Amino acid sequence: MPSPLKSLLIFIAVFFLFITLPAQAQQQYMGQNQGPAPTPSEASGQTICAGNIPPEGTIITATGNSVDCGGSCRARQIEPLHGHIMVICAQQPIPDNYEIQSLTTTPACNCIGEEDNAYVIRAITGTLTNPGAAHGGQQGGAGSSAGSSGSFGGH
Repeated sequence: MPSPLKSLLIFIAVFFLFITLPAQAQQQYMGQNQGPAPTPSEASGQTICAGNIPPEGTIITATGNSVDCGGSCRARQIEPLHGHIMVICAQQPIPDNYEIQSLTTTPACNCIGEEDNAYVIRAITGTLTNPGAAHGGQQGGAGSSAGSSGSFGGH
C-alpha cells in the first residue's frame, strides 16, 4: 500500500475515533447526571411531598418528582427505619437512637444538592430494639431544590 494512502486511512480512522468517543462519553455522562435517577417508586417506599413530615418510624431515602407533588423536586420517598446502617437524604432530623456516621453523595437525593446530599446513619450500640421516630437529632430543611433526580409515581 502506498504511503500517502496509508497515512490518509490512518488519519480518517483516528479522526472518527476522536469524534465518536467523546460523543459516547458525553451521552453516558448525560444519561447518568441529567436523566432520571433510579425510580424510587419501584422500591418499597411511599411518597410524600416536600415540607410534609414523614410518619413516625419512617425516613426520607430519595427525592424527585411526582404528579402528586406540584413542582420540580418536591416528592420525597420514605421508607421504614430499619437496620444498623442506612443511607438517608440530608437536611432532615436524625432518628432517635441513630447517629451520623458520615456524609455521602447519592443520585437518589440530588434534589437536596449535587454533593454531600445524604447521611450514612448507624444505630447507636444497644438501641436497635426500638429505633423510634425521626424527631431527635440534627435538623435541616426538607425541601431545597438544587440538581435533579428521578420521578416517582404517586401513592
